[in-house]
Amino acid sequence: MVFYGAISKGCERCRKRKIRCDQRKPSCFKCEKLGTQCPGYRKLDQIVFRDETKRITRKIHQSEQSFSTLTPDTLPNYSRLPASSELTFGSTSFEWSLPPLDIYYPLSHSVDELGANFFFAKYTSNEAPFSGEYYDWLIQSYYSDCRVLRTAIEAVGMAGIANVSHTPHILSKSKIQYCKALNAMKRALDDPIDAISDTTFMAVILLGQFETVNFETWDRYEYWAAHVHGAMVLLELRGKEQFTRQRGGLLFVLIRSQILIACLHQHVCVPPALVRMTYSFQTSAIRREWQHRNFASPGSICGISFRIVNLMAAVKNGNVTDSVVIREIALQLDSDLMAWKAVVSQNWRYYTIDTSEATSGVEYFEGKRHVYPNLWVVEIWNSWRTLRILVNQIILQNEARTDGGNITAPSIIHQLSTDICISASSLKNTPRIVSLIRPLYAVALQEFNTSSLRCFAAEQLRWIGAEMGIRQASLLADTVFESILESTRNSAFRPRNLAIPLIPFF
Repeated sequence: MVFYGAISKGCERCRKRKIRCDQRKPSCFKCEKLGTQCPGYRKLDQIVFRDETKRITRKIHQSEQSFSTLTPDTLPNYSRLPASSELTFGSTSFEWSLPPLDIYYPLSHSVDELGANFFFAKYTSNEAPFSGEYYDWLIQSYYSDCRVLRTAIEAVGMAGIANVSHTPHILSKSKIQYCKALNAMKRALDDPIDAISDTTFMAVILLGQFETVNFETWDRYEYWAAHVHGAMVLLELRGKEQFTRQRGGLLFVLIRSQILIACLHQHVCVPPALVRMTYSFQTSAIRREWQHRNFASPGSICGISFRIVNLMAAVKNGNVTDSVVIREIALQLDSDLMAWKAVVSQNWRYYTIDTSEATSGVEYFEGKRHVYPNLWVVEIWNSWRTLRILVNQIILQNEARTDGGNITAPSIIHQLSTDICISASSLKNTPRIVSLIRPLYAVALQEFNTSSLRCFAAEQLRWIGAEMGIRQASLLADTVFESILESTRNSAFRPRNLAIPLIPFF
């Protein structure tokens, strides 16, 4: 079955009159207003997808030799670039050598454009700070001759379509496009100017996103990490000059969280190169402008996140073993997070209101919703909440056994988790819902949370997977439900850690 794009979901009468239909059931408002019986709605799955088996069979035969060489055997290798050894994440050396992908063969060229449309509709948004010049640049770059970025956008979008519509042949096409993007990336890296360009850097980020969208099993993690490592190499090569431009600062923000997650998962400290680049960014005119426009906070929550990552690495590697020392450091980190909140701008404040019932398909947790000034602020608050959850986990894991148990940390975790779930309604049906994946996963894995709270978080992950075409979210939802089930059977069961790939927002 072939996907033929979006069509009208309205009733027959509204379609003939070419007017907007509110699709209310059992009768739409327009028909109800006319006092006529609403003819009802079409079964879209019978219209959007058409059986073109014969045509595809012919296409496969024609394309077999053309695409037989499109395998990931020959991939971009960053070892040729003059990067510092400080960029290595732990003992594993990440190079661009991915395993063979299961490739079927492509459909017609129009699917490429469908993939791009899906990408821009589902994974981008023309809202601050990723609006204006940045948003226009991304679209213009797609329509330009920049092959590496164009093919990467199409690969990600087609993978998303395949996941939403459950169409293996489109998924096959996305993998072929992914291979094309890898080959184009190799050519871009051969040119010293193209290698450090914004379009090449963005394409590297997108290759990582392809892995998260197509996150079929936990084995895919290392392939995502390989792209993140490549981005870290390019980040240092791009130097301070990237922070003289608004776009350069935004691309840096996109990849920084990815690098931190890679460090967290591999139990290594933040690379010195990232620390240097962050200092350059924090002292740049771009960030001062962002602070003036209320895009950046007076204090740096990023610096606190670096310290959290370093502490967790030191504990995991046995460099710090004294539970009293660990707990004191964690308490200080929690205090610093609260201090950040205390000085945050009034323009970033939010408030909570009661909501009687769900509307427009949006479910409100505990009948409440937050009102934020914009979606960017929602993401920042959820990052802050997730960091505090991590810190309070460390506090609980290292509490003195003679204290009779810590009652503060569990209540803090529960309240932070509740706020994350309430915030979900603010992001629902927007591209920025993908920023909730890791916060929701953190909530769902907390054994101190109620089952209703954990299940709500898991259901939101499942919704993101189904509606946004992100397999990672679906896999995490399954992992969470398995965790909840196993924890009821075995008190010693411990689920996977929180170090999962984050999908950047473009």
